[in-house]
Amino acid sequence: MSDNLQQIVYISSAEHPFTDEEFAEMLGAIRKNNEKLGVTGMLLYKDGDFIQVIEGQEDVLAPLFTKICRDNRHYSIVEMMRKPIVERQFKEWSMGFHHINSDDPRLEGFNRFFDDDTETEIDPGEALNLLLVFRE
Repeated sequence: MSDNLQQIVYISSAEHPFTDEEFAEMLGAIRKNNEKLGVTGMLLYKDGDFIQVIEGQEDVLAPLFTKICRDNRHYSIVEMMRKPIVERQFKEWSMGFHHINSDDPRLEGFNRFFDDDTETEIDPGEALNLLLVFRE
């Protein structure tokens, strides 16, 4: 535990539909980098949309999130939540990943996260809850 442990949750849209090979390559690089930096988290992808949580030391996460925001593989990046945490919620994952199908029963009640409706405001706590559902 650390006094400056932090968690960031964000959503974004993929620049193009990702193939399984692109995911494998991307996740391999992310996991290697995260292990080196002591970062944990989870990435969900559905129909061209991402939702991700990253956890780590504040001095590591700030520049990492800046780098993530500059990554041209996605756009419309919205930081949903940035908060100090006492304990990691995704400590088992250097970067957990789920490619979600539309019929996944775990999506019940969370479908609006992947809608193109920009009018609907998304609760940051619900965004984290969605990621926690897929942690198990």
